Amino acid sequence: MKGKKRIFLGIMIGVFSVLGVIALSLAYIIGKGRVEFYRYLLLVLVFGALFLMALIVIAVGATIYIVFSNKPSKFLNSLIANLLDIFYPVVILIARIFNLKIERVEQSYIEIKNFLFNKSIKKYNPQDVLILAPHCIQYSGCKFKVTYNIDNCKRCGKCQINDLVNFKEKYGVNVAVATGGTLARKVIKDIKPKVIIAIACERDLTSGMQEVKKIPVYGIINERPNGPCFNTRVDVSKIEETIKKLLNGG
Repeated sequence: MKGKKRIFLGIMIGVFSVLGVIALSLAYIIGKGRVEFYRYLLLVLVFGALFLMALIVIAVGATIYIVFSNKPSKFLNSLIANLLDIFYPVVILIARIFNLKIERVEQSYIEIKNFLFNKSIKKYNPQDVLILAPHCIQYSGCKFKVTYNIDNCKRCGKCQINDLVNFKEKYGVNVAVATGGTLARKVIKDIKPKVIIAIACERDLTSGMQEVKKIPVYGIINERPNGPCFNTRVDVSKIEETIKKLLNGG
């Protein structure tokens, strides 16, 4: 699954427009001088709206610059990522108000983050790479527990845990399966990776990518042919392609 960057950025521009209308309206009310008591409060609101509008201009402008520029900028990438995280709750709220499909907004957010990831990719040692997968990718009828040790996989081929074990053996990267955010955080704390390839649904990926600030995360949305959280799948070619990029420096 692949999102469209313009969805998230488009909603941010919509927020910019709304803030502009609010700022102009408040400025008009202040100018009329009929609200003396609340003048200073209104001025604070006007400057607050202008400040948020400036942040949106920076985020959208910097993203457009990165898209059309061949010059990678770690500073701009980090700035855009942080601004996206700041406006994420607002964008989701606006999406809910206008009854937009939240998954598409989340996919758009993940696509922008992956784009920034690819723009600043560098070379890593295999032991610094962690592939973090959700437990729902394991065959539901499997009696062998791979959550704490993926090597418990008997490689029957009924699910894609076998493919992840192959990547571990072929490239020497770390592979872990987590049942939720708490275990995922523990895995990251124990392994101390320098880069993560995270596989999950849109909701878990967006929350994880916002939470992990200091480690670059490349998100791959899983496929749910049997519904959410049950015998899910993933495009393993995307995983292998990303591993190669990380081990070769792009």
